[in-house]
Amino acid sequence: MTNEIVPHSEILSCLERSGYLLESKLVRALTDRGYFVEPNQVVRDPRTGKSREIDLIAEYYDRNTNHEGAYVKTYFVVEVINNRFPFVLLTQRPSSPNEDFENYVKFACTPEPNEFYAHFDVYEDRQPERSKLFSQFCVLTPKRGEKKELMASHSEDLYSSFQKVAEYIDDELTSWAEMEGLAEDTIWRMFFWHPMLILGGQLVAATTNKDGTTELHETQAGFIEFNWHAGDERRTTVIEVATANAFLDRLSAIVESDARMQEKLHHLRASQRVILKPEP
Repeated sequence: MTNEIVPHSEILSCLERSGYLLESKLVRALTDRGYFVEPNQVVRDPRTGKSREIDLIAEYYDRNTNHEGAYVKTYFVVEVINNRFPFVLLTQRPSSPNEDFENYVKFACTPEPNEFYAHFDVYEDRQPERSKLFSQFCVLTPKRGEKKELMASHSEDLYSSFQKVAEYIDDELTSWAEMEGLAEDTIWRMFFWHPMLILGGQLVAATTNKDGTTELHETQAGFIEFNWHAGDERRTTVIEVATANAFLDRLSAIVESDARMQEKLHHLRASQRVILKPEP
C-alpha cells in the first residue's frame, strides 16, 4: 500500500489559506531588506506553563557608523493571520484623564537614569493618532447553515495572540530593568518594542457619527488599545493591526523615525561634550 501523492498545487492552496505561507513570505521580505528576523520564537505561557510561539520578531540592522555613542532601534513583535473575512476595528478611543497613555509606548533607555530623556517627547512622537486608535475589534465569520450569513465575534484566538505579544514585551521590559550595569553603560540607547498583528485579508474601520450613523471604510492600518491582566495587575498595550500589503511600509516609517531620533541623540550627546567611547 502506497501513500497518496498530493499535487503541489493543492498543497500550495492549503498553505495559502492557512496563513503559514504568508508568514514565510514576510520573513523572506524582511531579511531581503536588511532586517534581522527571528521566526517562531518560543515563549512560556504564564498561566499554563506551556510553550507558545510568536510568529516573528524583527529588528532593522542600522549600518550608520556616523552616530558614535548613540543608538535607537525598534523590536517588531509580530503575529500573522490570513483572515478570509474582514477584521473590523470598532469604537474609537475617546480621550480620558484615566487612560494609561504612559503604557501606549513601550521603551527603555541606557544609561538609567539618563541625561537625555527630557529632550525627547517620546509619547507625542510615538503614540498613534487618536483617530486611528480603537478600543474594540471583531472578526466576521460565516454562520453554519444554508443562508451563510456573516456573524461578528470577539475571537478567542485573536485575543490570545494579542495577549501573547503583550506579555512578551512586558517580560522583555522587566528583564531589561533588572539587567546589571545599566547606569554605567557608555552608549546612549533608546530601544522600543512595537507589537503588531498582520492580516492577509481585509481590514475595515467603523466610525460612529454624531447622528448615530456608522460608516465603514477600508484601511491599511490602525491600533487597538488592548487591556489585560498580569495576575491582579491591570495593564495596557497598544497593538498595531495592519494588512500584509502595508507591513513593509509601516516598518520603514518606524525605522526612519528611529534614524531621526538616533541622529538627534548623537548631536545632543556631542553638544554636551560627553566623551564618546566605542561600543565594546
